[in-house]
Amino acid sequence: ERHSRRHLNTRPLGRGRRLSADGPPMLSKRNLSLLLLPFAGVPLFQWARSMPQADLHDNSPHAPDAATLALIAARTRATNAAAGRADVAKVKAGGVSGGASSSSGGSSGGGSSGRNISGVAVQGCPASRKPFHVVLTATADNYQSWQCRIMYHHWQRVRDSDPAGRCTELTGFTRLVASEGGKPDGLEGEIPSVFVPQLPASVIESHFHFGVLNRPESVRQLLASPALLRQITSDFVLVLETDHVLMQPIPNLATRTTPAAFTFGYMHAHASQDWVIQRYWPEGSSASLDPVGPSPLLIHLDQLRAIAPRWLNFSLGLRSNADAERVMQGWVQEMWGYSIAAASEGIVHRLVEEFQVEPGALSTEAQLAEFAAGRFYIFHYTYQFEYMLDGTPCQPWNIGDWSLDKRHFNQVSPAYPLPQPPPGANAAGVWLLNAWNEAMGSIPSWPSKQPAGGEGGQVVQTLYGRRRLDWFSRHANGFEQEARKNPLIKRMRGKRYSCAAGAGGADAQRVSAELQPTGDMSLAGEPRARWGAMNDPMQGPTCPVDACLFVNLRGKEAVAHADGSRLTVYESVYTARSREAARHPLWSCEAAE
Repeated sequence: ERHSRRHLNTRPLGRGRRLSADGPPMLSKRNLSLLLLPFAGVPLFQWARSMPQADLHDNSPHAPDAATLALIAARTRATNAAAGRADVAKVKAGGVSGGASSSSGGSSGGGSSGRNISGVAVQGCPASRKPFHVVLTATADNYQSWQCRIMYHHWQRVRDSDPAGRCTELTGFTRLVASEGGKPDGLEGEIPSVFVPQLPASVIESHFHFGVLNRPESVRQLLASPALLRQITSDFVLVLETDHVLMQPIPNLATRTTPAAFTFGYMHAHASQDWVIQRYWPEGSSASLDPVGPSPLLIHLDQLRAIAPRWLNFSLGLRSNADAERVMQGWVQEMWGYSIAAASEGIVHRLVEEFQVEPGALSTEAQLAEFAAGRFYIFHYTYQFEYMLDGTPCQPWNIGDWSLDKRHFNQVSPAYPLPQPPPGANAAGVWLLNAWNEAMGSIPSWPSKQPAGGEGGQVVQTLYGRRRLDWFSRHANGFEQEARKNPLIKRMRGKRYSCAAGAGGADAQRVSAELQPTGDMSLAGEPRARWGAMNDPMQGPTCPVDACLFVNLRGKEAVAHADGSRLTVYESVYTARSREAARHPLWSCEAAE
């Protein structure tokens, strides 16, 4: 029944050219599953999703409770009442003529190209032009904020490089931010932004701490507010996420009646899910659902309004108890809320395989070939790039010597410049690293940068050394894996030493130490410590690669240079005041007799 429905499929005619609907058939479920197989065990933490809804089907036994809906309604009334005030929606035009402007008459800027790009008809442009406005859904935390800055930089780059010039369809941009009380977060001077109140903590907690619910709630508030909607300059919107990087100009693939969305391999509905679907849409079934989510999504505002009343409520319902978890993975239940809501409105999506690519260190050769050929429009960096120093990619649930993973940067932004990957890393990982570096280097106020020349300041932890910092906390058997594979660990396991504090000396008091076979380290006066290999070029000559150990002393990160019969422990460059300070030994050890 699914295959009898009309799904439009697309294939690019060339880099930067409009997609055609006259391509070969879409990938089958089986082939999509095979394409995603290398990532089957990769942890997907902290998905940042946000969009609209309110109004639940009367027959749903798991509707949000009255208290939840009352809290949302109260927040909506407060937002709408304040929407006309200058301090509620601080919006900046971003240099795009005809785009969003501050309700207080704020100035334009933020990466202006000086080009007359508009969301309305432009003289000399074809009548078929359908401009669209990017809506980037986000929250106001650090984790998503630095991603927003990288995303906006590349949106400007791609817009300005569009061969269509002033006739580009990629026009307006608004960051839709769910924040505490709808307060600005300080980035509105750099990125065109509007702010809406985030869901109350009690609602998030009662729905298994699923912060992604702020996406449909924030879009619901956007659609409910005429003042906020005035910031949207086109009838079509492209809904994106913070961990998207635009790779090339995107044509408007949607029509007034058919939105365009990416095909997710894990969103193909099946009959075993019908009982969940019918809780929210009694007339529906898995055969009617498209394998899509709310991002990336190109859609006409009229269709978004039609979907909105159910999207949030279906998502709230799915997360209100653990029932749906049996057949729908929890971290994508807001995507299922969107898919069910859209189908219940009779909306059929144009399925666009080229909308985005989701590579990782374990990407297939076929995917990498299409990546190199410029098939895709958006890079979605949800999967990790984990490599050992010899360029060997790590299997799922492992952390590499070099680890490019957004999840390392929850509380702090990545520091510019990030180090290049080991030789042998795939082209997608290199491209993403360079995209991050380009954006960070172009933003003068980027908050975290390495000390110039590596001297005169503390080195910032970025992509190297994560294996040691995270390995023992995440993996009970991490040391055992290394003991089987790492020559240095094999050689050092069980070694005993006589150690003196600092640089030591003939008269220094000495204590015993042992690198125990279990991965523990005994050192007189120290509580339980751990040790393992530390292949980190950033440590410099005090602890060279292939002769460097990780030592955790009293919760403080240290390194140890294994040089023949000597073992010298230093403070890590990431905790020392400077590289110079990291050159002074904490312990000097000699092999015990």
